[in-house]
Amino acid sequence: MDKTALGAEQLLKIAAEHAYCAEYLLKQQGEIRIDEELTVDALLPITTLMYQTFELTLKAFLIHQFRQINQYKSLFELVELNSELGLSKAEIQLINKLSRQQGFRKGVDYALWENRQQLQVFCEDIMALYLRILDIMPLELSEQYR
Repeated sequence: MDKTALGAEQLLKIAAEHAYCAEYLLKQQGEIRIDEELTVDALLPITTLMYQTFELTLKAFLIHQFRQINQYKSLFELVELNSELGLSKAEIQLINKLSRQQGFRKGVDYALWENRQQLQVFCEDIMALYLRILDIMPLELSEQYR
């Protein structure tokens, strides 16, 4: 089994696939209908997909810029390393909230939402932020450039 490092374009493609899945689930109001009686809430999977989307996208930007990246500890570190994107304070806070939402991976619940609607609005906001980041990505990484 060979191990190869993925390039920036490959990481962006995988990130886009995650984002497309999250967008599809979001268009379904964050619900997956199993049958006529059973519906599964998909908002948590949307946040997980978007966390991975941001992680892969920001890694791709770093690989494009430096050709190699060191290990990092958190999504916030990736945001800090990509400071040239010029994200606003509100956008950085949104990404931090996404990181806290993923706290369950470490067995932590931050109880960020009072109800499901707040989480759904957050998912829509995080999707909009991803689309904005795609607008400001380096031109060489955009699909139109290749």
